[in-house]
Amino acid sequence: MAGKETSETFGRIPTALQHAGKEYRLGSGLVGAVEQSVTFATAAVDDMPVYARLSNTINHKEICALVAALHGSPAAQVFASGMAAVHAVLTTVLQTGDHLLIQENCYGTSQGLAQKILARWGIESTFAPLSEWKRHIKPNTRALFFESISNPFCIPQNFATALEAKKISGAMLICDNTFASPINCRPLQHGVDVVVESATKYLNGHSDLVCGVVACQEDFSQKLAQTAMYVGGFLSAAGCMQLAKGMRTLHVRMRACNENGRAFAARARNLEGVAEVFHGSLMTAESNVFADFGGMVGVRFAPQIDVPMLMRSLKLVSDVPSLGGTETTACIPWWTTNRWMSDAEKRRLEIDGQLVRFSIGLESADDLIADLESSLTASRRN
Repeated sequence: MAGKETSETFGRIPTALQHAGKEYRLGSGLVGAVEQSVTFATAAVDDMPVYARLSNTINHKEICALVAALHGSPAAQVFASGMAAVHAVLTTVLQTGDHLLIQENCYGTSQGLAQKILARWGIESTFAPLSEWKRHIKPNTRALFFESISNPFCIPQNFATALEAKKISGAMLICDNTFASPINCRPLQHGVDVVVESATKYLNGHSDLVCGVVACQEDFSQKLAQTAMYVGGFLSAAGCMQLAKGMRTLHVRMRACNENGRAFAARARNLEGVAEVFHGSLMTAESNVFADFGGMVGVRFAPQIDVPMLMRSLKLVSDVPSLGGTETTACIPWWTTNRWMSDAEKRRLEIDGQLVRFSIGLESADDLIADLESSLTASRRN
């Protein structure tokens, strides 16, 4: 979906979030309507059909223009889930005989897509830390895939290393920006070719919609639209409208998540029973790439802490595998995000039952720390 005029018109993110995409609305309503029709009449018989599966209805155009403005990209596409977006991007870029170089220790389902689906089609994948990417580049490397902030460890990645691999290989550089959100990182502005996000998370921000988005150049967007046309995975009109509504408050929510994430990480690391804390504010990262680091915090608890009991003891934190909502959630990646990996692979990547991934929401950081401290006391093994 074209978003060029919008991204040029609205230079400041808060303004873009309030006004981008609204030129597609019918009538003069302050809030856009959901166009329930699956298809629409066109001006001429030979015009491109307007059809929900083609993601080109009024509601689709509004959300795509909003995403494009937010990322500063010429175009964007919207999908029914983050994984539908990742799948569409990779299958648009790759074909049988190609090689995918992918960040080690990424989201378990992204890894599963490469190992269990792409491999069936003769697409080879290599998993490696970004610091080792150069030595794994092959003549047939066509795509490089990494996360701006890794899942589940919540560690900001080195863009310079990824960009160097792109220059050497000539491959398309794809970034999953879900944990950072475009408020904290706009990868296209730093040399990345394509950005994917699970809009289920921070973009929608209310834990009530599954969706995904892609921000990219216009030529790739057109290719991506063709892939999507054949495989489906489109978001409903109602979903588009709901996502747009959630995104209008993104900058306000992220401001609170950034502040709470920093406070929670800084204080959690000093609690008895906490072995390690992972958050960008506690690490060295490229200051010119990340404005801040959001509310995703990885915590590894000491062996004396019974983590399942800890999770049951938390009063203000819901034990669920999603993230990016207004409320704080947490999950044990061993059993959730990385459940489908072998135990040996998880251990090799230092994912164990003591690691918990927190998504810090809009509550008081003081209350969250007090809740964690009380739960640590209740879950200590004798």
